[in-house]
Amino acid sequence: MQLKAIYSKLLVAQKTLNDEYGNPEDWRFTIRNTDSDDRYNLEIFKRYATELSAISITDKGNYKYETTGLSSKAKMLNGTFAMHVPGWATGYYVFEAGHCRRMQLKNGATVVMYFADGTGGSVLWPLYNKKMYAAFMIDINGVSPPNIIGRDIFAFGLKGGSTSIVPYMDDTTDCNKQGAGLSCSRKIIEDGWKMNY
Repeated sequence: MQLKAIYSKLLVAQKTLNDEYGNPEDWRFTIRNTDSDDRYNLEIFKRYATELSAISITDKGNYKYETTGLSSKAKMLNGTFAMHVPGWATGYYVFEAGHCRRMQLKNGATVVMYFADGTGGSVLWPLYNKKMYAAFMIDINGVSPPNIIGRDIFAFGLKGGSTSIVPYMDDTTDCNKQGAGLSCSRKIIEDGWKMNY
């Protein structure tokens, strides 16, 4: 399964970055794209991109990677739109802002990396209070449909207290037709990489 292959590569990339940069708790991510520390975000992002053999979608000065995330048509598993553009809005789970970057893999998949500072976890709304250093949304077929979280888009995170990338949710409660689908990454792993929902 393509998701398993990408996730496996992310785990290898994480170990490589841990060896070079140390424990993620000591990383200096910022959630503000106007902050000069955003250059640190970019430095780390490019290391993930290199480890995943990603290609640049477009050249934007020194950035070379899009600062937008998922398709604006992305939906949650329950059929509601997943994001509000621009910025924050209650009831939306994924938002577009300058503190995320998107890479494209050679197999057509995209990986969007959202940055947080580890204290507020402001990565995916309304899971705002999670202790999070970064989140990864893997869209296994890029901009192609269905662009649904839990179907072709899966959420993972680099959480406080962990040095590895894990499923974004700690349970599987929203992986159903009434839910957002953010926990489907955990469910699909628990079910042997089968989509039993």
